[in-house]
Amino acid sequence: MSGTIYQAAAGALLQQMRLDMLSNNLANVNTTGFKADQPIFRINPDDPTAVTAATTTPGRISPYAPPMEARTNYDSGPLNRTGNPLDVAIVGKGFFEIQTPEGPRYTRKGNFTINDQGVLATSEGWPVMGDGGEITIDEGRVEIGDQGEVFVDGDSVAKIRVVDFTEPYNLVKTGDTLFMPAQGVQSNEVEEGDSQVAQGYLEASNVNAIRTMTEMIETMRVFEAYQRMIRTADDATAKTVNEVGRSA
Repeated sequence: MSGTIYQAAAGALLQQMRLDMLSNNLANVNTTGFKADQPIFRINPDDPTAVTAATTTPGRISPYAPPMEARTNYDSGPLNRTGNPLDVAIVGKGFFEIQTPEGPRYTRKGNFTINDQGVLATSEGWPVMGDGGEITIDEGRVEIGDQGEVFVDGDSVAKIRVVDFTEPYNLVKTGDTLFMPAQGVQSNEVEEGDSQVAQGYLEASNVNAIRTMTEMIETMRVFEAYQRMIRTADDATAKTVNEVGRSA
């Protein structure tokens, strides 16, 4: 196989991987708290300063193409008002801490509920952590203050724990809008004034649907261009082989 075909095939595969990433973003345009992934191509993969945050790296698929990484965009999404007293959104920096069977996870998805044990939890039933541990809520009118204070019928019962990490965020996606910190990364208390909690709101996905669709069209066109290069190189190789065979 000629070097031209190798180069074109490597380029086409990278575009396919980019298209898969963009498709996943678009599929989550309506997912609460979802953070879009951005495809990043590194020209110098051996430069240790080139990577400043946790990335998902498919790896070098060919010596003819740079490796591609998925870097998460942590920009806030727009807020949607729901009026549900257990729906909360973080305005500014920070993440909610969730206790899952695999350990602590962090999210911006705040559509909480009260599980069978009377604990404030995610829709999967995993406890939302407060400054003193799990947050138990008895029946009554629930109010949540702008610093995460939880009141039931006017009585303070807990405070939702909101934490942050050193930027650029060194976090890894684990599914369902949850993140886990990379090894050795510790969470920090959010500094006063850097964020507040909004009751009755949810943070929408930060995916820009129009921009993503435009990028998908561009990616498809580049992919098709690589396909034409492969067909052209293959036809030229076949023609050369046939002519050499007749000459012999």
